[in-house]
Amino acid sequence: MNIKYIATQNDNGKKLKDILKKRLYISSELLKKIKYANCIFVNDKNTYTNYIVRYNDTILVDLDNYIKSKKDLKFEDKFELVDAPLDILYEDDYLLIVNKPANMPTHPSSDNYTNTLSNIVANYLKKQGIYNIHIITRLDKNTTGICIFAKNEYIQELFVKKKNIINLQKEYIAIVNGIVSLDNGIIEKNIARMDNTILLRHCVTNDTGDYAKTEYNVLKRNTNLNYTVLNVILHTGRTHQIRVHMIDLGHILLGDTLYAQHYNISNIDTLIKRQALHARKITLIHPITEQKLIIEAPIPDDMKKLV
Repeated sequence: MNIKYIATQNDNGKKLKDILKKRLYISSELLKKIKYANCIFVNDKNTYTNYIVRYNDTILVDLDNYIKSKKDLKFEDKFELVDAPLDILYEDDYLLIVNKPANMPTHPSSDNYTNTLSNIVANYLKKQGIYNIHIITRLDKNTTGICIFAKNEYIQELFVKKKNIINLQKEYIAIVNGIVSLDNGIIEKNIARMDNTILLRHCVTNDTGDYAKTEYNVLKRNTNLNYTVLNVILHTGRTHQIRVHMIDLGHILLGDTLYAQHYNISNIDTLIKRQALHARKITLIHPITEQKLIIEAPIPDDMKKLV
């Protein structure tokens, strides 16, 4: 893709690098890379970043050539490509949004280099001449639902630089043990990793940790089987946020043996064999087209029977 910008009167007399950072949201790190790849042009001429911009100059960043120049940094050198089906929910020249199944990590780790969503996405994108993975949203291994991948480094950076404009909102379906008494609520409590444990568990803290905010509303109460179905909206994105905030509320996700073991809760996995959590919906303003996107992922069968 190419990034094109016509200089306004307010840009007159400013350095090109300042325009690229402030108007086009290009980070300092990416700016260095495209500079050395000779991918910056003003009025069709390759230009230094110290160039003084004039009103009505045409500024062009040739990201296509930059991406081609990185072919020696192929992701197959980092981990194995896997040819397997993808449940694609949305795709254009900039984004790939897929529905992740259960029992599959988002990306490779030291104990799993092949059976991950990123391995499959890498194989899919290679056919489009895209040689690097850029993950926007991650999910735990046994959480299902929407994962977003950017098709180049610039798009990934826009999700940080234009965070307030893109306004990514994420909704989940969560099924917890017990009957949640309030129809809706908001939990605002810090989250930090638990001390003295080798397992990746987190907990609510008072003074330490990271600020976290979770909103929920009850969709269904099953008094016979003693569980509650919730729609959950994340206002922050902390590790295990929904799982930890639900525990603080006095409930634990069905199937969540990681936390059930710590809190001495038994029979949590009789109705479902993984944590009952599904990333069902995202809403955002597209980073390039600025159109509103609403993407939904169907509820998987193991949760559908409970919902």
